[in-house]
Amino acid sequence: MGESMRIAHIGSFNRNLGDNIAILNVQKQFDKLIPNIDWVNLDILEIFWSRNNNIDFVINFFKDNKFDAIVVGGGGLIEYRGYEKHQTHFKLPFNEEIMKSLNCPTFFVGLGINYFRGREGFSEEAKKSFESVIKHSTNFSLRNDGSIDILKDLGLHSDKVKEVPDPGLIFDYMKIPNYDLQNNIIQPAFNSSQHINENRFKGVENINNMVSFADENKLISMAHTPKDYRYFSNYILDKQTLMNFLGFNNTNELIKIYLNFDSTVALRGHGQLVSIGLNIPGIYLSTQDKVRDFSILNGFEDYNVDVDDDNWFEKLKTLHNKLITDRLYLSKWYETREKNIDKWHKQLFDFVNECVSGLNI
Repeated sequence: MGESMRIAHIGSFNRNLGDNIAILNVQKQFDKLIPNIDWVNLDILEIFWSRNNNIDFVINFFKDNKFDAIVVGGGGLIEYRGYEKHQTHFKLPFNEEIMKSLNCPTFFVGLGINYFRGREGFSEEAKKSFESVIKHSTNFSLRNDGSIDILKDLGLHSDKVKEVPDPGLIFDYMKIPNYDLQNNIIQPAFNSSQHINENRFKGVENINNMVSFADENKLISMAHTPKDYRYFSNYILDKQTLMNFLGFNNTNELIKIYLNFDSTVALRGHGQLVSIGLNIPGIYLSTQDKVRDFSILNGFEDYNVDVDDDNWFEKLKTLHNKLITDRLYLSKWYETREKNIDKWHKQLFDFVNECVSGLNI
């Protein structure tokens, strides 16, 4: 066996199942093309955000730690609000000075631009950093959730930017289509702040309605993060067990849990993506644009409910019941997924292959 390649992988490790899955699936794509990779997993929060993306620290970190390449993503790692004090002016630990200092290829894979409702916008300084990342990267791609359109709105689009499927969609296995949906889950999306949750779901009454809806339909909750342990009474894993499993090396074990269930009501973006990738039908409640936009752009609009819709809770109940009882409606879901899945696999593989083609393997 030849000498291994040492590749740094920057992502949000060990705190959210959805991010872990996206990161793992990126690594699997590179592993298919490079026979022996020594992955060095760099948690973006612990190493970089905790230092406010300090420019000197980032430059020295990559000067002191030699890598054959740097991979960033997947996940929603492009964001401005909440990161104004970072020296790079946004969520990524890169700006022009840092990018120019790197002496190895940099691959940005399937990143999302997070425009959370009420937290939109980029400062001019953040735009400059973002533009420099695109310009000086070796290869750059955004996920298929409307991020390209946001990039255009920011005036930063270039031919260099490719659109690829969110890596959370890409698995080497799936469930066989099933038309008897009996064991069903709800995948929550809660915050530790009661105020944020009430704003997200348009009031505490709607949260209470969601709890009743889950109980009445015997929906078991599949948490992705410890923050999801609020309101619902029936969880697949208790909170401590999930926290123990959130170590990146346990990701495959958590994915297997999804395969035990027949359908999902997904409130998180990655709850939507993981279930689609695994061929598990679902209804998607969008409290953020990325869930809605993915549904619209990829043919799942008829399975999406937006909290800005009139009578959204009644619509959610109706569509969930339709998914369980209407074979034609369920068949259309499977057909939509089937129409897309091979294309998604090819797009992500082709992009990673393009990245790898420039390496000295």
